[in-house]
Amino acid sequence: MTNKNKMENRMNDEELPSVLPAEVGRYRRLKTARERGLVAAAMELPHWIERQEGMYVLFVEVEARERVAAGLVEFEKEERERPRLRPPEPLEIPKLALVATLAVMALCYRLQTVMPPALMERGVAADGPILSGEWWRVFTALTLHGGIEHLVSNISLGVFAFAFVFSRFGVGAGLLGTLLGGALGNLLNAFAHVGKPHQSIGSSTALFASLGLLAGADLAARMLHRSGRTGWQLIVPIGAGFAFLALFGGGGSNHDGTPMKDPGNVDVMAHLFGLAAGIALGGVFFALGMRRGASTWTQAAFGGAAIGLLTVAWLAAAR
Repeated sequence: MTNKNKMENRMNDEELPSVLPAEVGRYRRLKTARERGLVAAAMELPHWIERQEGMYVLFVEVEARERVAAGLVEFEKEERERPRLRPPEPLEIPKLALVATLAVMALCYRLQTVMPPALMERGVAADGPILSGEWWRVFTALTLHGGIEHLVSNISLGVFAFAFVFSRFGVGAGLLGTLLGGALGNLLNAFAHVGKPHQSIGSSTALFASLGLLAGADLAARMLHRSGRTGWQLIVPIGAGFAFLALFGGGGSNHDGTPMKDPGNVDVMAHLFGLAAGIALGGVFFALGMRRGASTWTQAAFGGAAIGLLTVAWLAAAR
């Protein structure tokens, strides 16, 4: 006899209870029958499952039938009232917006190469001037790069980051969240280097902020649904963000796999602060209901705000 036949004939002569069993439920799936059987098990009452005519039948002792039936009614009620997690939204990448954003990153680098050195210096995220009131630097530094390799590296990361952020939040909200997260990351980085001269440039801080937006929104969604608020389920979004930071935002590793003690020009702290800022903003955006399905006017307003912030920042730098 095969294992399947053994399961289907589970209630044989040797397994029959000493008292006559009473049926309390019929189910199409064995898993469903077993879950209902746990109701009887919680009452410390014996139960049996038999396959009959393509159905899985749950039996208990006759004298326990009413107790278990009442327990099953309560169980089914709780199951109906349990909040269900929303199905994941389809990944719809706005390809034109993605290509245009990456092209603007490349255009900014081209303008940087013909920019007066004095103006470029006023766009760098230097901790001293930032803390002295030159606020625009936290924005302008996100558009500057140290060379073509630096630019290509950030564009490669941007393909991934912007694709998912635009799909999740929409183009306008995704741009504004990425910009604000990057600027906040630069500001926190300036405070972290008080007393130690420090400068940084590059869009990577904003790109890690965009990944933080995704993690923060997912964390907020999981916290909203109490049925999914287990410790590990809350850790997963944050862990994913920091895992990505370790893989792509750190100083790299030696040939033997050990981490580099000297990361060179990689500003690991800026990446970390960008990610943290993005996580916080992701929760805020989720609370505000910002998503791809937001109205066209809302997305346009958020996108316009992002462009306006960068424009005003560079005008302030050029004063």
